[in-house]
Amino acid sequence: MLMGRREELALLERYYGSEGSQILAVYGARGVGKTSLLREFAKGKRSVYYAARACSGREQRYQWARELAGAEMEVSAYPGYGELLAAVFPERTEKQLLILDEFQYLVKGEREFFGELVRFLGERRLSRPVMVILASSNPGWVENHLVERIGGDAVYIQRFLKVRELPFGRMRELFPGFSAGDALCIYAVLGGNPGLWKSFDETLSARENIIRHLLSGESRLYGELRALLWEELREPAVYSTILGAIAEGRAKLNDLFLHTGFSRAKISVYLKNLMELDLVEKVYAGTYRIKSPCVRFYFRFLYPHLSRLEELSPEEFYEERVQGELAAYVDTVYGQICRQICEEELPEGMSAAEWVGRGARLDIVAVDGQNRRMAALCSYSRVLGREDYRVLLKSARKAGIEVDRACLFGEAGFTEELRRLEKRGKVELRSVASEGLK
Repeated sequence: MLMGRREELALLERYYGSEGSQILAVYGARGVGKTSLLREFAKGKRSVYYAARACSGREQRYQWARELAGAEMEVSAYPGYGELLAAVFPERTEKQLLILDEFQYLVKGEREFFGELVRFLGERRLSRPVMVILASSNPGWVENHLVERIGGDAVYIQRFLKVRELPFGRMRELFPGFSAGDALCIYAVLGGNPGLWKSFDETLSARENIIRHLLSGESRLYGELRALLWEELREPAVYSTILGAIAEGRAKLNDLFLHTGFSRAKISVYLKNLMELDLVEKVYAGTYRIKSPCVRFYFRFLYPHLSRLEELSPEEFYEERVQGELAAYVDTVYGQICRQICEEELPEGMSAAEWVGRGARLDIVAVDGQNRRMAALCSYSRVLGREDYRVLLKSARKAGIEVDRACLFGEAGFTEELRRLEKRGKVELRSVASEGLK
């Protein structure tokens, strides 16, 4: 079942319905739902799917040829790319679809692959219209290295479609059985990953789902992370060391250097790779955090306590290691959820951002439809009071923002003093649970 990808599916169908041949790049972080989207799009179409391997160019062509031969297509054992494409696209008048998954391995293995593809489509553009989708789960490589790799031929890619994580509001639409509180916890743990959402049960609480699906020996999260660390990253031991240190609060480059013993140059290279995979993001100069919620959950709760995870039952482990810290963990994602809600209120093309500086931060900075400057702080776990309002204004001054709308988002409640400030029009008090998300 395809979840929450109506807009992306409609866009692909529009391109498929247009005249002539097309090349599209569809990419997104592992597990975000890219493959499910393409599988749904391919239904009812004459299509061929090939998952590229991380191997030499000669081995790539050999493996692709084996798959085509297994599907009763005529191709030699070690063909060139022209022969492979001719086998994929026989002489037919109806449009045909080729999906090349993890296509970066094709381009990395042999630079000439993309040129061969462009030439093939150019020679046959009148007799047999085709659509080629170049899919990748390495967003950073597509955005930062693809054009450099293929050069001027990049102009033949008609559309770059990034499959992004789905917002919290979409999860509420798709899983109305979760309470607002449970949905916040689940989104904080799984992020906007619809493939992982499906593994959780709406009839169970967040606590029960975490115990059953994340802490048991056969948890899907283990498999997702194993695939990520071992298939995408060449040195998982190094990456695990860095991710574990960041999860413990060693967010600065110097802190990572002191803890890991790796050189600063080596750490910088590995951080760059993690950022290209959308696993880590730079907050500001020299400071980093884990971006992927499920990766952050693993390295916050499981990685440092693997021995206890084996010794205890999932229920016991939850009570000992997760329960007391879960609210603080949700806090790390709560600001992102609140930004999503604010963005839905903004005019099309406008967005809400986070501002972080030395000694100050604003969870939300935006300009609304009335051209008013808005700033907000967000807290899931604390009762907010007048001092939080003061911190908001102080942070706005440090950011150089003259605030027209001051907002505080909170789920634990607000003090009476803060409620009085709201009545005087000084501040807006909001919560995700009260935003109409049932």
